[in-house]
Amino acid sequence: MSDLEKLVRRRMQEEYAKGASAEEIAKVVRDLFNSIDLSGPSPDVVAVRATTDRA
Repeated sequence: MSDLEKLVRRRMQEEYAKGASAEEIAKVVRDLFNSIDLSGPSPDVVAVRATTDRA
């Protein structure tokens, strides 16, 4: 499993634990993907950085 997959799974689990609805979880995941720049040399590293910046 890639770092990006782990990141998405973790965020989904966190939101689910908070009691978020499916729509709210989808919005969080959509926002996460929209904040990631996949054009860099290592997209997984960028994804992790984007998440820690947003937390």
